[in-house]
Amino acid sequence: MSKHIPTSLLLLLAAVFALSPFAIDSYLPAIPIIAGDLGVNTSLVAVTVSIYVLGMAIGQLIGGPLSDQLGRKPTMVAGLLLFAAGSFMMAGVESLEMLWAWRVVQALGGGIAVVGVPATIRDNAVGKEAARLFSLIALIMMLAPSIAPTVGTLILRSQSWHWIFYLLCFLSAMIALNAMVVMPKTKPTKKEKGSGGYLSVIKERRALGFLVAQAFGYAVLMTFITSAPLAYIEHFGVSAELFSGLFIANVIGIVIINRTNTFLLRTYEPSTLLKAFLTLQFIGGMVLITSHFIAPEKLWFIVPGFVISIAANGGIMANSSACFMRYYGKNAGVASALLGAVQYGVGAGVSALAAMLGGTSLWPMIIAMVGSTTIALTGAIIGARMESCNKEDVEQVTQASQQ
Repeated sequence: MSKHIPTSLLLLLAAVFALSPFAIDSYLPAIPIIAGDLGVNTSLVAVTVSIYVLGMAIGQLIGGPLSDQLGRKPTMVAGLLLFAAGSFMMAGVESLEMLWAWRVVQALGGGIAVVGVPATIRDNAVGKEAARLFSLIALIMMLAPSIAPTVGTLILRSQSWHWIFYLLCFLSAMIALNAMVVMPKTKPTKKEKGSGGYLSVIKERRALGFLVAQAFGYAVLMTFITSAPLAYIEHFGVSAELFSGLFIANVIGIVIINRTNTFLLRTYEPSTLLKAFLTLQFIGGMVLITSHFIAPEKLWFIVPGFVISIAANGGIMANSSACFMRYYGKNAGVASALLGAVQYGVGAGVSALAAMLGGTSLWPMIIAMVGSTTIALTGAIIGARMESCNKEDVEQVTQASQQ
């Protein structure tokens, strides 16, 4: 059964979820300026993007057990305040080493805080309702990376780069205050033999297919974001303005698929839609392979393949999250942490490998995207089959978690 979730709580969860994408993208325009002020190579400052992704994955692994043992509210607030502290200290750094160090603190806080989002949804909803909520939050979250670079650029027009991190500190502190008021109190999970802990999550074999689907579906998105400048600017020689337009086309596609997914959830199960959207992503991958093989220098041949592949994530993430989380009740915090950590870890690893092997060729990027989709679709098919064979068991888990 599902409980009613107030709009104020949904907006809070979306804000927490959007904080990390905003932290990653808002200071991108300032990276060359920061490098100049610190007297280091631009690439060394750009490393902070990877540092954040890794730190956030670790933060989620830390925050998961805390969320189950101490409750969602105190864990989320603590993570947000840690993020705020890291952001504030980053604004005052005078060396690259300190920038890296406080970036780790910021990322750990972001990871600890975000664990509470899927866990809170799982506390209140399962199945189609959970998928709808994940879809709505994902839609709001996607606005952050879309507007974050613009916000950073606007700040740089009138202020120094330090104020970008002051803004992140302020936003996190405000979200923390809101969480203190809006977040419902949850009872800490009692430690029982055989329950809780990452081992218990991994032992739930029926959920692992959906974990694979989430991680490798996200890897497609991360690979595109990492290698898009190589594909569009270096390979096809497009202008910065056209690159922005092509990037926005993917965001629009994600929003359209996201809203379509919400509509279709009235009729279809999340696992069915997950397979459908992964199939759509696979079709996009086939378009990429075909277009680049036939006309490797024709930009408009390959753009539809990228848009289809990336837009499909608007339906993949919400449904895979709902399918995975439905198997976990009292240890939803740990399950959420593992889901996030594996997602970011696989996404960062695949995208980094594609970037390192890329050079001047788009084939490593395309192969990484299509290969990840194939693995994700395989995981979803296996997960859906096991789910259909064990529906009664799933319902028992759902009912037990509501008690």
